[in-house]
This record gives sequence, structure tokens and C-alpha cells, in this order.
Amino acid sequence: MLFKCIFIGLLFCTSLHAKEYIFATYPSNNPEKIMHAFAPLMEYLSANTNDTFKLVVTKDYDELFSRIEEKSVDFAWVNTKSFVLLKEKTPSLRYLVTYLEHSKNGQITPYYQSFIVTLKSLHVNALEEAKGKHFAFTDKDSTSGYAYPMLMLEERHINPYTFFQKVFFLKKHDKVVEALVNRSIDVGAMSDGTYYNALAKYGDQFTILAASEPIPLDAIVASANVSQDESKRIAILLEQIPIDSAINKAFEAFLGWESAGFVRKDERFYEPFKRILKARIYETVP
Repeated sequence: MLFKCIFIGLLFCTSLHAKEYIFATYPSNNPEKIMHAFAPLMEYLSANTNDTFKLVVTKDYDELFSRIEEKSVDFAWVNTKSFVLLKEKTPSLRYLVTYLEHSKNGQITPYYQSFIVTLKSLHVNALEEAKGKHFAFTDKDSTSGYAYPMLMLEERHINPYTFFQKVFFLKKHDKVVEALVNRSIDVGAMSDGTYYNALAKYGDQFTILAASEPIPLDAIVASANVSQDESKRIAILLEQIPIDSAINKAFEAFLGWESAGFVRKDERFYEPFKRILKARIYETVP
């Protein structure tokens, strides 16, 4: 009887201290695919903390920004631009880890690239030859779908809003690929991962017109809701995820990401992106 009372007491104490954390991410792809892709990560964190982690896919980047700033989320997966801007605006934001991927040369890297792509059938071999075409970005808050493509265009003295016949914002990287293949657009900006997924799905029918410098991959951050000790504990758990884990397999299966886990870098790893923010790329948005 005494053992039973102690056992019930321990269960009560455990449940009393268990927390429910909200983990948010941006809609880089179909929200249903994202939910499936992130499910093993949420299960892993819940199992190893005895807390509950629930995923929220925000409507857009603005909602993710707002929810982090108002502290209605505890943890978030953010892109490079979002991290730099949020850290400047909300110094209490805590960096945890950087996402890792397998590169095409077989190395594991915390970097990726942005590509500007067209179809081979259009016989356009340089950005300067795309004048008067239909062009698509993803979202104005996307690092590889807007910020770096705008920098690549600016370096060539191209203002997309006067150079192209029409400019679209299609929100998601895979939508840019679909629009290209369906001939709704002629040229589009996307991440390198999206491009390689398109190659695997549609075959070698694309031409890369411009490629960016290496871009730091996404970060996982904690809001001010989460203590420093708890933030460190979650960061360690994330770094300990094995290469062959169900987490990495789910990212690849549902999103096509060549996922390789996470690594803790110094926050200064994201400093180079500030040069992009200082460029005049955002002044040209109509």
C-alpha cells in the first residue's frame, strides 16, 4: 500500500512539473507535409524531456515573427533572415542550434545556396537574356527565395520590377518549381534543395542562371519563455540526434531535405547576412 502511494505521488509530481511547449515553424512547403516531417522531432523532444512538444505551422513569416515576439511560442525553427532580424529586435531570443544537411559532394554542412532557375527549353543562358520574362520569388521574408536572389539581381544592375514583364510571389519554393514546369513563369528563385528535388522529380530540364554564395542554414531558437538552463538542455538533445534517426529520415521523405541533424555554432555564424540587410534590395518592393 505504501509503495502504491509513493508511486502515485511520483506520478503526480512528474505530471505537475511537465510542461507543454509550442514549437513553431514557417510554411516552407505544404503544411500537411511539414506536420508529417516534424512529427518525429516533436516525439523525440517529448520523450527525452517528459514534456509535451506541439508543432504549429504558421500562416506566413509575419505570423511566425509576431508569435515569437509576443511569446506565444516557446521554440521556433527560423530561416537566416528571420533569425538576424528577430535577434536585433528581441535580444532575449536564445539561439540553440543550426540545421545540417548532406551536400551534393557528400559532406555534412551548415550551409546551402539560392538559385535562380529557368527551363532549358526557353534557351535562356544568362539572367541578362531573361528581360521581359515572367519571374517568381517565394516570399519577401524568404532568405533563399527573395533576399539572396535580389542581391544576385542587384549585382547585375537588374531591378526585377522593371526588367521582367511580371513578378510573382508564390509563397512556397515547390510552387515556384510547379509554376516553371507548367510554364506559368519563365524564371524563378528557389533554394538549392528545392532545385535538386525538382531534378529528381522532373528530370534534367532546368538551367541555373545564378547561384548565391553559401548561406547559413536555418536555426532553432527559444523565446524568453524558456529558461537558459532549459534552452541548453534542448540544444544538447538536438545535437545528439543520430544521422540515421527517424527525424532525419522524415525530413527527407516528406520535404526532400538531405537532413543530417544539428550543430551548435556561435551566433556570429549568422553575421554575414547583415550585409544582405544593408543592401538596397528591400527598397525596390512596389
